[in-house]
Amino acid sequence: MINLSPREAAKRKQILTAARSLFLTRGYAGTSMDLVTSEAGISKQTLYRYYSTKEALFSDLLCQVIHELTEEKQPSLASMPLPENREQLYETMLMMARVIAVKLSDPLYLSILRIVFAESVRFPELGELLLESFPKSTEVLTDLLKKCRETGLVKLEDGDEEMSMRMFIGPLIGQAFLDGLICGASTPEPMPEKELKRLCRIYVESIT
Repeated sequence: MINLSPREAAKRKQILTAARSLFLTRGYAGTSMDLVTSEAGISKQTLYRYYSTKEALFSDLLCQVIHELTEEKQPSLASMPLPENREQLYETMLMMARVIAVKLSDPLYLSILRIVFAESVRFPELGELLLESFPKSTEVLTDLLKKCRETGLVKLEDGDEEMSMRMFIGPLIGQAFLDGLICGASTPEPMPEKELKRLCRIYVESIT
């Protein structure tokens, strides 16, 4: 939603706050629009004026969570100088790895992932919503690798940038999933700095 008045923005926030509480405690299937109206203390007419379906409500909530966890931390590719050598590329990759590791270990983000994973078989649209709402970290990395390939800094074939990006973030995702989802750590920790540096060193050495 755009161009909301202060009153409308406050009402939308009220709805999303109630929806977040319900989705996190009851899951997607266990949350109904009736429950949201009750939790938010609003009428059905008001709720449906902002969100016509539960899917639309969850989608907006998902986007809000992703925005909260990434926008302030997300480095802008436009603001980063293009690496000119292996050491500069290493420092850039390390900065990006830190951002991704912190985001993936955030308890709120992991809670949202649990909902999506638990309900995606019955509600496959949730997985699609998650992918559509995913932050720009992967796009930033892919674009960076493409530019570095064009300058000759990295040795990748044209079109291999996305696969290379997936190879880089794979260990970060694995760490978060093992500690935060499978093992159920109440306060999962990001990958340690020492391991982040090792990951970036091995990765940069393999592509340059």
